[in-house]
This record gives sequence, structure tokens and C-alpha cells, in this order.
Amino acid sequence: MGIWSGSLAVLSSAFDSMLDVISSTVNFYAIRVSMTPPDENHQYGHAKFEPLAAQIQSFIILFSGAYILYKAYGNFHSEVQIKAVGVNIAVMTVSIAITGALVYFLKYAANKLKSTVLYADSLHYRTDLLSGAGVLIALVLIKFTGLHVIDSIVSAVIAVYIIVSALRLNFQVTRELLDETLPDEDMKTVQEILDRHKCEIVDVHKLRTRSAGNQKFIDMHLVLYHGLSLQDGNDIRTDIEKRIRKGIKGADVNIYIEPCDPEHCETCCVCGEQEQDKNKNSGSN
Repeated sequence: MGIWSGSLAVLSSAFDSMLDVISSTVNFYAIRVSMTPPDENHQYGHAKFEPLAAQIQSFIILFSGAYILYKAYGNFHSEVQIKAVGVNIAVMTVSIAITGALVYFLKYAANKLKSTVLYADSLHYRTDLLSGAGVLIALVLIKFTGLHVIDSIVSAVIAVYIIVSALRLNFQVTRELLDETLPDEDMKTVQEILDRHKCEIVDVHKLRTRSAGNQKFIDMHLVLYHGLSLQDGNDIRTDIEKRIRKGIKGADVNIYIEPCDPEHCETCCVCGEQEQDKNKNSGSN
């Protein structure tokens, strides 16, 4: 329809939808691969296939935006006239309705599954929804004003928006691919869980976090009071791991336990309580 009518706005929308089909196909296989259990060559699993697919998608979005901007510049100078404006309006109205329903479904699925690649897909189709609305407005204005140059102007605006969205998405997934630490909200959850055992935990070090797709990896070293039995230490570790997995969806937790040294006695509440008991007993005697 865009080629026949000469409308770059409609053509750019159709071109972007075609890229969406390709991107969604890539995302489908990325999600399937990311859910594959760890193997000998990928001992941490395959979750990073999700942000990798999202980054590929960001480049596709960027390319489509650059192409639309290039065509808009050419059409602006050549003053292309659009045919069958009314038919294009009807086509874009149906397209917007279908895209809107798809955006709602993808956003719901992305939030429920905490999937980076589904979020990227919903962002891609959301740009389609906004660009489609822009195209529809442009066609209505052309129909009532006869100013066909509006088509090129709206196409350029849509292209800029698509490029900015692609750059933002690329920046987000790059941070994930570079193993950036978990958000402050998740770190706060971890700290609150550790505080539940603050009397037995003398020190926490080598706390490292990262995310990959819908999985979040957390590992740490816990220095526990040396008077605890091996069973007690293991129970504390198990309790912390269970609470973190419950509080942070998709968390993979690895905790290493170390016994405390005498140098930690000043900061250990267990030793402090024992010292207070000794002082009370000596005072009573």
C-alpha cells in the first residue's frame, strides 16, 4: 500500500512491521535457548542469550530508523504526492488496533516473566504503535489540507523517535551484558535478609551480583561465629538462600561460609553477650 500510494509514512510503518517479524522470530529462539539447562560449555546457563538477542534487535531498530530518516529527506525535496489517502487511513486504523493489542500482551508477559528480550520486543512494537498513530494523524491532515509534505515531516519525526528508542535499548542491554550489579531495590532485599541473622554473621565480603535475562546471580562469603556447629552454619546459609530466592525472582544464590577469627570478637554480638554474662557472673561472685 505504501509503495502504490507513494506515502513514505505508510511504507516506513510497513517496513518496520516487517523487521518486527524478524526480531520476534529471533526473540522466540533466544527465549528457548535461554531456558536450556546449563551444560558442560555453559555452566552458568544460557540466560545471556536474551540480552544478546535484545541488543541485536536494537541494531535492527536503529537501522530501520536511519533508513526512514534517509527516505524522508529525499521525499521532502522531491515533493512526492500521495494517492488514495482515504484507503491508507483505513489500513493504518486497523494496523494500530492490532499493534495495540500485541503491545499490551507483550508488556504483560515481560513483566510477569522478567524477560529482557520480551521487554525489548514490547518496546519495538510500542514504537510501531506510536509511529502508526503519527502516520494516521499525518494522513488525516493531508486529506483535509492537501499538504503532502506533512508525510515527509512526520516520517522524519518517527525516524528520530525510533533511533532514540534503539539507542536507549542498546544502552540498557549493554549494561546487562557487562555484568552490572543488581538494582538498588534487589540489593536492599539482600541486606534485609542478611540482617535477620546479624547476630550470627560477623562479616559479609565478596558480595557480587549480576543479571542475565530473567536470571539474577548472587554470591557472597559469610563469616559466621566460630562457636556455631556445622549444622547451624548450614541452616543459616539455607535460610538466607531460600529467602533471597523468594524475595528476588529468578535468583541463583551461592554462599560460602567461613569461621570468624578472634580479631572479629569486638564486632560479634555473640561474643559481646558472652562477655557481658562473664562480667555479671564475676560481679555477683
